Amino acid sequence: MVARNFLLLATLAPVLVLGLNPSPCIRNSGPLPAEVRVVGCPPSTPQEPCIVPIGSTVDSEIDFVLQRPTTSLRATLEMFLGDFRIPWSLPEAQQDACQDLMGGVTCPLTTVGQRIKYNLVTEVSAPFAGVTVDMELMLTDDQGQSVFCYRSQATVV
Repeated sequence: MVARNFLLLATLAPVLVLGLNPSPCIRNSGPLPAEVRVVGCPPSTPQEPCIVPIGSTVDSEIDFVLQRPTTSLRATLEMFLGDFRIPWSLPEAQQDACQDLMGGVTCPLTTVGQRIKYNLVTEVSAPFAGVTVDMELMLTDDQGQSVFCYRSQATVV
């Protein structure tokens, strides 16, 4: 019985969703999200970026509090290698963040103070491995104002 329970725990361990400590964006401004969770990534510290294999999928859940009503949400994800912006952007289908809200929430968003869950699932593709990149994920409202923006690091292997 104990061996079976240990095997079950060992099987479930790789899919744990752990909270990250997001940092403020450097290039973009905006409030931090209330909480960021990434499947398989430990809480972020400058010494320990999330390790992501090329070809894997990164599944993030981001909670934010609605500061003002909006009819739309646009997602942007910028990546940097030092000061160099890597020429990459989210696929067109993922830029409409209203499509990735969770819990039956849909746009327009009208309830100020409402806590909203946003889910971003992205595939890791890179021409090289063994580098640590900085990423800034931002959602903007229908007026182009930041709903949230946070910075995190990942090491591509």
